Amino acid sequence: MKYIAEIPVRLGSKRVPKKNLRLINGKPMVAYAIEAAKGSKRISEVFINSESKVLEKLAGELGVKFYQRKPKLAEDTVTSDEFNYDFLMNNECDAVVMVNPVSPLVTSEDVDLAIDTFEKGNYDTLISVKEERLQTFYLGKPLNININEKLAMTQNINPVQIASWAVSIWRKESFIRNYEEKGFAVFNGKLCLFPINPLHALKISYEEDFLLAEMIIASKGAIKKEIKYYE
Repeated sequence: MKYIAEIPVRLGSKRVPKKNLRLINGKPMVAYAIEAAKGSKRISEVFINSESKVLEKLAGELGVKFYQRKPKLAEDTVTSDEFNYDFLMNNECDAVVMVNPVSPLVTSEDVDLAIDTFEKGNYDTLISVKEERLQTFYLGKPLNININEKLAMTQNINPVQIASWAVSIWRKESFIRNYEEKGFAVFNGKLCLFPINPLHALKISYEEDFLLAEMIIASKGAIKKEIKYYE
């Protein structure tokens, strides 16, 4: 199968302005997603999908392709269904791998393992999830525990799965078919919820997330330097 990577980047973020271009440990945040995609053994082409000429220039500097998104597909109300359908209609592949630019801790190994899982299970859709083995409630009602019995030990609780979107994969044929028939396709067909390292699932939504990611990435660099010193 031919897999291509898509890194969707929109400059109109409200909570953390232009967060994809902000530096983390000396590099634009989007560069981490690009590195994860370029380092994959299974991906043949990597695209930045954006409306911005700034991102087009950055794509050239970082050695990846650029897909010019229509301005109307960069508005706040546009969904993943819409811009992925547009991208798939205009690029040749069997499946697209979306590497989220706001998940800077994702690795090439995460991407390759996701692709292997997708292929072995013959899935149409794969969405990365973060598993939480905690007592969980929704709208005041328990999800994974029985509150009318003795509290179970945490390790014996069934985990809840939270979509992290760090890595997602869609089979082109089924995505397009479902979108054209139903108007949506993100969870189409045979679905795999793919558990990812909770640390790698960190998503930059708020300023505090950005600071946390920066500390983690900087600390990794410090650890590598220390290991090299003692070798």
